Amino acid sequence: MGGAQYQAKCIIEELIKTQRYEISYLARHYDRNYASNGYELVRYHYPGSEIRGSHRHLIEWSLLPRLLEKIEPDIIYQRVGCSQTGIAAHYALKHRCKMVWHIASESDLESYRFSPSRLFIYRMVDRFLLNYGIKNATDIIAQTGEQQKLLKERFKRTAAAVVPNLHPNPTEKIEKQKPVKIVWVANLKDVKQPEIFIRLASSLQDLPEAQFIMIGAIQGNERKRQGYLDMMNRAPSLKYLGQIPQESVNAILAESHILVNTSSHEGMPNTFIQAWFRQMPVVSLHVNPDQLIEKKMIGFVSGGSFERLKKDVKNLVLDDGLRKKLGINAQTLADEYFSARNIEKIISVIEK
Repeated sequence: MGGAQYQAKCIIEELIKTQRYEISYLARHYDRNYASNGYELVRYHYPGSEIRGSHRHLIEWSLLPRLLEKIEPDIIYQRVGCSQTGIAAHYALKHRCKMVWHIASESDLESYRFSPSRLFIYRMVDRFLLNYGIKNATDIIAQTGEQQKLLKERFKRTAAAVVPNLHPNPTEKIEKQKPVKIVWVANLKDVKQPEIFIRLASSLQDLPEAQFIMIGAIQGNERKRQGYLDMMNRAPSLKYLGQIPQESVNAILAESHILVNTSSHEGMPNTFIQAWFRQMPVVSLHVNPDQLIEKKMIGFVSGGSFERLKKDVKNLVLDDGLRKKLGINAQTLADEYFSARNIEKIISVIEK
């Protein structure tokens, strides 16, 4: 699952504890063997739903409102900026219910950038419906102050609240043993720039204290998949674990030392928070929500420079004292900003 789906899972689990809501979760895909506990799981599958194309919007414009009419929601909560944002907002206006959109990434608020592609029509329709949803959602929640500012500048709307991602406290034993484990966690796709982490592992393979671990499903066609695997094979110190459950990811983070992020842009990465809760400083190539990494001394931001990224990681590998200090800072910050207590802020918006 992606970050937004993981957050939806965390939010649902916290809302169930209140015993105040009937919850239905609409999803295109899920494991048929999965049994939901305390909420209704509604799958809207149709021929071609796995394929990105402009036709999908036409089907969902008809299908999603029909499913919502059966549920008769008082409140619709939606994450990820896409056509569903607009469809949900239109339904809410028509049926006079509340629609709350939670921003997942700064890119959802940016102007559309034209790029020649066979998916051009899909992206244009997607952006049109997203913008409609942003303009017409009942309330909008931002993850960060930066998102709050962008929302005001681009859409002249004021966020109802700034609510960082929420995570349960770790249940694993946090124990760090040598070698120093440097971890990268994400689905392998262009925006995450996994090739940079592979290059990092290759360039630091002579560092005996370090072990590099990569976690995530490879997205894209077979050519893309094979390209990533070929690069990994040229980095002997890199261990690729593929796609694994969140519980296994957290167990690995609890015994690892440094998280590296190479994404070109993101909102508030869940992996940052998972790592911080487990005493791991973050070294980020670009992403630095609300400048927390530097302000709170919980890692380093490499300013887009590969050489700086390499230097920052190497320094943390070799300096045990600095690494431990930043890890303790990170755990303190995680409990202050990103605990499950944030559910109360979400509840205050959906119930107002």
